[in-house]
Amino acid sequence: MTAGQAGDEQRLATLARYAVLDTLPEHTFDRITQIATRLFGVPIALISLVDKDRQWFKACIGLDIRQTDRSLSFCAHTIMGEDVMVVPDATRDPRFADNGLVTGAPHIRFYAGAPLVTPDGFKLGSLCIIDTRPHADFSAEDHASLTDLAGVVVSELELRFTKRQLETEGQARAQMMSFLRESQAVNEALLGVNNLAQLDLPPQDIAAFATELIAQVAGVDWAALIALDSSGGRTVASWTYSENGQSFAQHLPERLRPGEGVAWTVASNGQPHYVNQYADTPNAAPGVVQAGAQAIAWLPLGTYGDQTYVVSYAMLRAGASWTARQRELFGASANAIRQAMSMRELTRTAELAALTDPLTGLGNRRAFMERGALTAGLLAAVDLDDLKRVNDEGGHASGDDLLRLFAQALTAAPQGGQAYRIGGDEFALLLPPDQSPDAFADWIGAALTQVRAGGFRNASASHGVARWPEEAADMGSCLQLADSRLYRHKRERTH
Repeated sequence: MTAGQAGDEQRLATLARYAVLDTLPEHTFDRITQIATRLFGVPIALISLVDKDRQWFKACIGLDIRQTDRSLSFCAHTIMGEDVMVVPDATRDPRFADNGLVTGAPHIRFYAGAPLVTPDGFKLGSLCIIDTRPHADFSAEDHASLTDLAGVVVSELELRFTKRQLETEGQARAQMMSFLRESQAVNEALLGVNNLAQLDLPPQDIAAFATELIAQVAGVDWAALIALDSSGGRTVASWTYSENGQSFAQHLPERLRPGEGVAWTVASNGQPHYVNQYADTPNAAPGVVQAGAQAIAWLPLGTYGDQTYVVSYAMLRAGASWTARQRELFGASANAIRQAMSMRELTRTAELAALTDPLTGLGNRRAFMERGALTAGLLAAVDLDDLKRVNDEGGHASGDDLLRLFAQALTAAPQGGQAYRIGGDEFALLLPPDQSPDAFADWIGAALTQVRAGGFRNASASHGVARWPEEAADMGSCLQLADSRLYRHKRERTH
C-alpha cells in the first residue's frame, strides 16, 4: 500500500465515522447549497462527499442525481489540494475536457470547490458550485465566501456527529440502569434523573433537580449542590429533610476559600469520598461536628464553563452510616448527572460553533436567519468598501485583520442592536423599531473610526436600510431590499 493509499484509507475511515453517507436529505445542508446558488449566481451547488469509488451528494441543488463515479468527480481533485479549486472553463482544462459530465449532461463548464476539512485535518469532500457556462474570474472575496460556507458545512457535520455520540452515550446509560433493577427505589430514582436529562435545562438546573430527587429516595437529612471556581466555593442549592438537617445547615460556612475542605479534593481527583463517624476523621470541622454530622458523602460532577460541581449528602442520626444501596444510588446517579450535564454542554458548544463566524466571532448567516428575526424592526446591509484593496495590497491576513477590527467595533451596538457577518465583506445590523434609521450611520461611523485608528486609515463602508414588516414580509426579503439600497448607495458614491 502506498503512502497515498494509506492516507485515503484514513480519510475514508474518518468519513465512515461521521455516518452521513446515504442518509436522507436534511434541511440545514440543503439551505447551505441554496445560499451558495444565490450568493454566486449559479444554477448548481453540491455538498459532495468523496467515497472509495464514488462521490455522493449530501445536498444537491440543480441536479437530479445523488452520486457519480469517483473517476468523474471534480471534487476528488479538490480534496487533493489545500485551497479552493477553480476551473473557469472545463472544456479547456486537460483534466476534464473529456469528462462525461462535461461532454454530456449536465455539461459542466465552470466549477469551484472548497474542501470540507475536519478539525483533525481530513478532507471529506467539498462544497462546490457549478455553471453550464464558463466564468472569466473568481475573486478573492469569492474564494473567502466559498471557504466560509464550507466551514459551515463542517460545523454542521460536527454537530451531527456530536449528537450521534450523545445518543450512543444515552443508550449506554440505559444499559447501566438495567443492572440496578434489584432495588425498585434506585431504579425509579435513576429513571427520574434520566428523564431530567431529556429536558432542555441548563446543566446546573439538571444537577440541582436530580440531587433533590436522589436525596429524597436515599433518606438523607441534608443535601447540597456546591459550585467551585477561582474565587472559592459556595452552595448553589441545598435541601433539609429533618430538624437536625436545618440545624446542620446553619452551622455550615456560606463560602469556602479556594482549596479549603473535602469538596475541593473530590473535585480535583474526580473520586467520590464517603465518611462514617465524621467526628473521628482528621481535620473534622468543629462546627460540623457540633451540628451532629455522622455520615457525609461528596461526589464529583465535573466542570462546565468556569464552574466545577460537587454534590454532598449528610446523615445526622446517631450511629448512621452509608449502606451499599445508598452508595450504589449515589454513584449511579452522579454518573447519570455527569452525562446529562455533559450532553447539555457539548450540544451548546456545538450549536454555538455552528452559529458563529470563526474569523470575527459574530453570529454568522445561519444565526442571522434563525435568531436575528424580530417581530418588527430595521435592518441594514453593510459592505466594507475596500476589503479587496486591502487583500490585494497587504494579503489576506491584513484583510482578516480589517474584518476582525470592524466586527469588534460593531459589538458596541446601540440599545437592542445586533450585528452579524453574513458573507465575505457583508454584515447585517438589526435595530428595534423604536430606533431611527440614522442610528445605523452613527453605529457604522463609530465602528469605522475605531478601524481607522487601528491602522486602516482609508476604511469605509456602504449600507442600505429596510424596515419590516412595513416594507418586507420576512427577513429574507427585507435583506434583499436592504442589499439593493446598499448597492444603489455604492453607485451614488462612485459617480
